[in-house]
Amino acid sequence: MPTIAQAIAEGVRKLHASGIEQERRTAGLLLCHVIGIDRTHLLTKSEEHIDDLKYKVYLRLLERRAAGEPVQYLTGHQEFYGLDFFVTPDVLIPRPETELLIEQVLKIVDAEGLNNPLIVDVGTGSGCIAVTLAANLFNARLIATDASQPALIIALNNAAKHQVTDRIEFLEGDLLEPLNNRKLTASIDLIASNPPYVDEDLKSSIQREVRDWEPHEALFGGVDGIEFYRRLVSDCPEYLKTGGHLVVEIGYGQLEAIESMVAGSPSLKLVEVTNDLQGIPRTLTMLKSEAAQGTTRS
Repeated sequence: MPTIAQAIAEGVRKLHASGIEQERRTAGLLLCHVIGIDRTHLLTKSEEHIDDLKYKVYLRLLERRAAGEPVQYLTGHQEFYGLDFFVTPDVLIPRPETELLIEQVLKIVDAEGLNNPLIVDVGTGSGCIAVTLAANLFNARLIATDASQPALIIALNNAAKHQVTDRIEFLEGDLLEPLNNRKLTASIDLIASNPPYVDEDLKSSIQREVRDWEPHEALFGGVDGIEFYRRLVSDCPEYLKTGGHLVVEIGYGQLEAIESMVAGSPSLKLVEVTNDLQGIPRTLTMLKSEAAQGTTRS
């Protein structure tokens, strides 16, 4: 039976040979997952032996990672905004940039003094946005939509894990279509979305872990990457209250096109652009209002 140290060394060797970055960290994560220990144990008990069956499972996971499969799908977990989320290939892996959207929504709720906000998460995927908001806004009511039934099952499991199922309604359907005929006209305080925004023409240029493993329907936003923004900008004013907000995540280089799109809306105004840590515009905030508003950047 190999020791923990020997297993890590073998993992580093296999991953390095396949060009996988952070090979030692990745080998450690996979080994911790298989044998049910934390990283502290990994470091302090490196001479402990590993059961042969678990070692075989570990080697199989190494093979899958070497082939490009994301480690989050191998372990079934991803941390987001301090919470642990179940993930499978049916859902996009939650990313740190999307935490900016969470922070923006929380800021709006606080600034507007919304005591019992109704919030809609469009294209919920793993449910990371809806569940995180419910976990941080104890009086909020949320609706989460997605066209994928398997994704909604994952989202529901995550809501149950974090004990917020009583405040999130999950609806199957495309973007805002599930809200039709539900008497929600001009009744929603905030709509949030991290829609598919990768340009289909750029498919061959994105990382293989993303291109080959994550669900394409959650990644690609048409030939220019902004198809879903057109639909959100067009459809969301029907449901937002006057003074309500639409908050979306965007991709690199999309700000100008979406600014122009919003400028053509009779009722939406772009009021804030939030940059990520690299200085890239990442989150846009729009207000439903008849009055013109200035755009601020942060």
